Amino acid sequence: GALERDTAPRTVETPPDLKSALDESGVGPSVFDGMSYSHQKEYVEWIESAKRPETRARRVAKAVSMIRDNRRLKG
Repeated sequence: GALERDTAPRTVETPPDLKSALDESGVGPSVFDGMSYSHQKEYVEWIESAKRPETRARRVAKAVSMIRDNRRLKG
């Protein structure tokens, strides 16, 4: 079996609460959209894995400040 190059665009669906928080903070979703697929995926999985709404809200807020500072979630 020959290997085929995977050229399908990789996109991450930005959760609505993260998108709103980015808008409200003045960062804007375009900054998040400009990040690499793997960085976006790390943020989204981290936010989505929160069990409680309070935890999710805290993670969204932390994600916004880290995205604003152009920092990776995992270093």
